[in-house]
Amino acid sequence: MKNRLVLAGALGLATLVVALLLLRQTALLASIPGLAQVESAAEARRDGQDTPVLRVAGRPVTVADLDEMERWTVANLDWMRDALTNTTDEGQRALLERHIALIEAYGTPTVALAALIRDRALEAAAEREGLWPDEATVRARVERDRALAATSGDARLAAYIRTFGEQAYWNDWYPRVAAREIALERLYEAHTGHLSDLQQRQALWLETERSIVQEAGIEVVEDERLPASVDSALRYLDEYWKLTEDSVSS
Repeated sequence: MKNRLVLAGALGLATLVVALLLLRQTALLASIPGLAQVESAAEARRDGQDTPVLRVAGRPVTVADLDEMERWTVANLDWMRDALTNTTDEGQRALLERHIALIEAYGTPTVALAALIRDRALEAAAEREGLWPDEATVRARVERDRALAATSGDARLAAYIRTFGEQAYWNDWYPRVAAREIALERLYEAHTGHLSDLQQRQALWLETERSIVQEAGIEVVEDERLPASVDSALRYLDEYWKLTEDSVSS
C-alpha cells in the first residue's frame, strides 16, 4: 500500500517529498520514530478548532489544520533523521541532509504553515479547473483505501486511525482527505500528462506548482493565532522548490 494513503493527505507534500521514499515499516511501535507525534496529530485534528486563521485563494486554513500540520512536520523530521542513519546511498544522504537543514533553519511552525499554503492554493486551482471529484468517486476511493488500510501493516497509519477513532475517521474525516488527493492527482495529470518522461513531468509540475502558489491571494484572518509569518513561509517554499528542482535535474 502506498504510504501516501493517509500520511500525505494529512501532512502535505511539501514536507513528505523525501521521507516517504525511505521509511521502513515495522510492527514494533516503540521503535518507530515520531509515533507519538502521529498520535498527537490525530488528537489535534479530532479535537481542534475549525476557526479560520487565514485564507489562501479563498480556502481556509484553521487552527486545527495548523496544530496538526506542525505535529506531522515534527514526525517527518524524526523519520528523515532515522532514514539518514539507515541509508548508505550518498545521494540520498545528501538530499536528506539538505531537507533536514532547511526545515530546521525555518522551524516546524513555518514549514507547517508553508505546507498548508501550498496545499490550499493547489486545491483552489483544481476546483477552478473543474477537477474536484464527485461524491461517488470519493466514496469509491474511501472504500478502496479502507480495505487497503486493513491489511497494510503500517503502524503509523494504524496509530493515527486508532487515536482519531475508526468510524469517525473513515466516515467523517477521510472523505475530505480523499477528495483533496483525487483533485490534486487530476491537477498534476492535467498539467503534465502530455509528457512521457518522468523527470520532465516532475520539473514541469514544480514550475506549475510554484506559479499557482505565487499567484494565490492570501488573507490573514487572525494574525495573533498564526504560528509564523506568511512571508517566512513563502521564503521557505522558494528554497524548498529550488532544492527539489536541483534533485530532479541531477
